[in-house]
Amino acid sequence: MSEDELFSNKASNVYEIYSKILDLLKEIGAFEIEFKKTSIHLLNKSSFGGVHPKKKWLDFNLVTNHQIEHEKITKIEQVSKKRFHNNFRFHNVDELNQEFLILLKESYQLMC
Repeated sequence: MSEDELFSNKASNVYEIYSKILDLLKEIGAFEIEFKKTSIHLLNKSSFGGVHPKKKWLDFNLVTNHQIEHEKITKIEQVSKKRFHNNFRFHNVDELNQEFLILLKESYQLMC
């Protein structure tokens, strides 16, 4: 699956949000992108983020060692003793605030 295929038939704001997250990550450090069948994995040795493009929004799964409390979280899954998948739902790029950037950086550094 390619980036174009994953974002085809999606509202333009979905790609804008994804693009902004990548811009934020470039300021933090180097990372790899893996395209899957229905998602995109962001890696720093290990996966720290999952991008799930939907028709009108973007779900972003942030991997952490603790549960996050945030108004944009729609689901939290504890996958092991010290690994949590925190699912954020973003409808527009303005929702990517400073608090999210701090959490993104923590998750990135956790997977070093």
